[in-house]
Amino acid sequence: MKILVIGGGMAGLTYAIVACKNGLDVTVAERNARVGKKIAATGNGKCNIGNANVSSSCYNGSPVVRRVLDEISVNEYKRFLLSCGIYTYTDAEGRMYPMSDSAANVVDCLRHQLRKFGATLWPDTEITACDKVGDKYRVTVGTVEYEFDKVVLCCGSGSQAEKPNISNIIPNDVFTPVVPSLVPVKVRNMDGTLNGLRVRANVTLYDGDLYLGKESGEVQFKDYGLSGICILNLSALIARRLVQRKSGDYMFSVDVVPHISQWDLQEILHARIKCGERSKLFYGILHNRLAEHIVKRADANADAATLARTAKDLQFTFDRLLDWSKSQVTAGGVDDGYLDIDTLALQSGVVVLGELLNVDGICGGNNLYFAAASALYTFSKPQREKAYSIC
Repeated sequence: MKILVIGGGMAGLTYAIVACKNGLDVTVAERNARVGKKIAATGNGKCNIGNANVSSSCYNGSPVVRRVLDEISVNEYKRFLLSCGIYTYTDAEGRMYPMSDSAANVVDCLRHQLRKFGATLWPDTEITACDKVGDKYRVTVGTVEYEFDKVVLCCGSGSQAEKPNISNIIPNDVFTPVVPSLVPVKVRNMDGTLNGLRVRANVTLYDGDLYLGKESGEVQFKDYGLSGICILNLSALIARRLVQRKSGDYMFSVDVVPHISQWDLQEILHARIKCGERSKLFYGILHNRLAEHIVKRADANADAATLARTAKDLQFTFDRLLDWSKSQVTAGGVDDGYLDIDTLALQSGVVVLGELLNVDGICGGNNLYFAAASALYTFSKPQREKAYSIC
């Protein structure tokens, strides 16, 4: 069987490797000069390759996620990685990394498997047409036509990359709206003096009075708004609502003193005011610039209760998500209703994997894990076992 895999990211490479190890004739078409470009940039070059605590709650609720995670466990994913020579370790928060701490090394291992088991690579290649003719697929590259028995589409999205043009392969109307996700946010009331500050915080997202979610972690203050992992994860909640065509009046409540209760903070501030130390209210607690901002928000003569409440509920009004170039993943994709969930194939028979599906997860290796797991899911268990056991 001749198979064309369009896209050399994590989903495409995983599918191609397993197919090759099962003796299939595989060609990988990649629009970049080399496969694995986005993999090589993940985890700030370390490659957060998965998450030991992955569950459907880490994703947007698609039935595809539940089916894939039920079939492909973290242990099985690790077996696939080991079969490619990729050894991993897990940090205290469950994030999986290669022992080499090198995303480039992960790409090298995957590429080596492709070469070792005979895959054909087409770098710098754009598929200009793909037509179903009988039970075959006629694929055009430039002015040259090729024939394949199966086409697997896993060319990613426009997040940190040029948006793929695949309307010549599958119609646009099978897609939900697509929105940048895991992305910093622009807010309307940012104080430029906070630019560059980083603080551990608890952040709660509201739509008016409706609670949407809460995250804890580092918040980065930017001149335009907010960033940091907890902000990126909350941005996913907004992005998913946009995919569903829901609008909202979003507000971020940032608790910049998460390790001290509001009552205890009030007592500390009250004692300092009483001792005549109003100019040093947050010494030893907050960065001076952040302390000045809180005092300005609350009023220079505010009492301890107001100051403590402001520090525990520093509110920022959402304006918009930043653009695709700043996003890690895309919310939305091929609508589940157009898919055969058993095979992840469209009615045309084209298989759709990875980020092209209407699946997005939070930070921490969940998206890279799902990309690979979606590819493994499309093979039978005996086929997967054969791929893991071949040296």
